Amino acid sequence: MKAFLLFCLCLPALDAAPLPEGVDEPLLMETTMYLYRWVLDERDVERVLPDNKVQYWVRELAPELDEGDASRMLEVWLPQLDLQVSMRKADYEIPELKMQVRNDQFKIINVLKGTPPETSDGYTMLEIPLKEIESYGFARRASASYPEGAFLEVLRATARRDLLAYYAEKGEALPEGPQVVYFSPLSPLANDLWIFWENGGKLLRMASDQDLENPALWEKGGFKLRIFDIREQTVVHLNEVKGSNAYMTRDQVGRYLFNCIVLGKKVILTPPESGG
Repeated sequence: MKAFLLFCLCLPALDAAPLPEGVDEPLLMETTMYLYRWVLDERDVERVLPDNKVQYWVRELAPELDEGDASRMLEVWLPQLDLQVSMRKADYEIPELKMQVRNDQFKIINVLKGTPPETSDGYTMLEIPLKEIESYGFARRASASYPEGAFLEVLRATARRDLLAYYAEKGEALPEGPQVVYFSPLSPLANDLWIFWENGGKLLRMASDQDLENPALWEKGGFKLRIFDIREQTVVHLNEVKGSNAYMTRDQVGRYLFNCIVLGKKVILTPPESGG
């Protein structure tokens, strides 16, 4: 009987709209794990503890898209945490690259702090017990995956190419010898990857609309690399650099380093002798 009641607690109310196609409890728990690693702090967790459950308000959006764009958009509110998560299941073509961008599930594209709607009207509400999320998160942490094989080689070549251009613009040379990098765990709900490059004191972010591990993306050169110098581009508050997206806060840097160094994987890369 107890297990049945727990199952019922996790289901939307009978008079509520069903969850959008492709949205289920595991997706929402994985979303929560992403937020736990990249967004939440202990104060946020404390706000949920009294309820002993996490509440989600979910609805599919219908924005005006370009012709031929069959992407689906999803909005998820975690009202207890004042968090809005925007997700997309991409399905469109990039004509210039002759590449179809298609994700097999919804991916997180933005997370914002804000005031949730006054009521859940228009949303499907779902509640998941906190213990269930904690158990799921523990299992996911033990099965974290990182770049390897052909994917790792593509990342190395892409990073080297863009770093060579970055240092050339500064009139400097790349650090020589073996390079120590730390990869953050790959998330099934985010097409991005953070890398801490220890020798250069840089945080690198690789991102794409396409799944990063899709070989079609490698062939088309669809990666986007952003380079952040930790010493030069870290501020206490973004208010110090209004209008610029070239900086990170001290809290963000700490979280990125935690994901890379503590939860991530250390790899030592040896540059090719040809310098290519």
